[in-house]
Amino acid sequence: MSGEAPAEQSGGSRLLFVDWARSAAYVLMVIAHVAPGDGPARILLVSEFLTAPLFALLVGVGAQLSWSASGQHGWRYVLREVIRAALVIVLGLLLAQSAASVLIVLVHLGVLMLLCLPLVRLRMTALAAFAALALLLAVGVPGLYRGLTGGHGVTTVATEAEEFVMALGLIGGIGGYRMTGLLLCAVLGMLAIRALQSAKAAWWRGALVSAGAFAVMLALLVAPNLLGLYEVHAYDGTPSEQIGVASGALGVLLAMWALERSPLGRALPSSVAQLLAAPGQAALTLYALQILVLHVYQVNNQLVRDDHWWMLALLIALGVGFAMMWQAVLAPLARRIPSARPWVRGPLEGLIRGVQDLLMPRPVEALSSAGGETTSSHRTGAR
Repeated sequence: MSGEAPAEQSGGSRLLFVDWARSAAYVLMVIAHVAPGDGPARILLVSEFLTAPLFALLVGVGAQLSWSASGQHGWRYVLREVIRAALVIVLGLLLAQSAASVLIVLVHLGVLMLLCLPLVRLRMTALAAFAALALLLAVGVPGLYRGLTGGHGVTTVATEAEEFVMALGLIGGIGGYRMTGLLLCAVLGMLAIRALQSAKAAWWRGALVSAGAFAVMLALLVAPNLLGLYEVHAYDGTPSEQIGVASGALGVLLAMWALERSPLGRALPSSVAQLLAAPGQAALTLYALQILVLHVYQVNNQLVRDDHWWMLALLIALGVGFAMMWQAVLAPLARRIPSARPWVRGPLEGLIRGVQDLLMPRPVEALSSAGGETTSSHRTGAR
């Protein structure tokens, strides 16, 4: 969501499958927040597991694409990305003051964007090695924290070790959003987008790998509960949960890559493909819009739950419809007025770009190379 880059391009065009994955993340997020039930065969429960990990994976994807496409790898690039992350964190802190019954993830994603800055520079082998370390942290920190606190969130060790236990809790030992797990997903996103950008494989191979990733997710998240082996719950921080959600998030990205290159994806008119990507391109705006709607509802309906099927339909229709209409109006305007281009994706996305350009202007050559960022990459490089 918030890690998407202004120059997220391939040959001057945005990568549609990445925006499609963001659109899927938005829908999953709304389901997780307001669905009143788990649906047939509890299929909607998947949204509770996948939403935050998928956004974290896409932060890694966006960071890697920004680094690869910007052409500016010095202090100017770093400061622009720091500005972006800081604005996302500030927005998250503001939304956290709302009455919406939602645990805001933007602060964690903003911090994750900062953590990604040095990682995008690593070579493939070094990044893969760091992914192994991130995996160890994701599964080890929650277990270590539970061991030190007796599983009750209260330290049972000596006073001098309390700060260490608190640090473990902050980085991933406890809480709905564990930074260690989110970092693992972000690094997987970096590795995946590097591999996909250079991939020559047919679309069906990507579909098979995606199916394999989903199979791992089901084996770790669903099978243990169905077979009575052990319980796995969303946000519980167990090894099954941490690895399963990361695998599922990766599966979504790979599925969108395969879909774009499949016969079905190639048959989509470019205008339709771009409209499907619109919610993903405006994901940050839609996140804030969702919280605003839920805030207004809670203020006017205190002590009343907001999880209703009609609310689910409203938020999906409102978000998707707003993004599509915004782009339908702004895209033609941007072709006539170049200064409107940063605003095509969404209001908050344009505002963040404007603050970046105000505080840390991009070089002229970078501005010219980003001129086509609203162009669809549909049909390019399809197999």
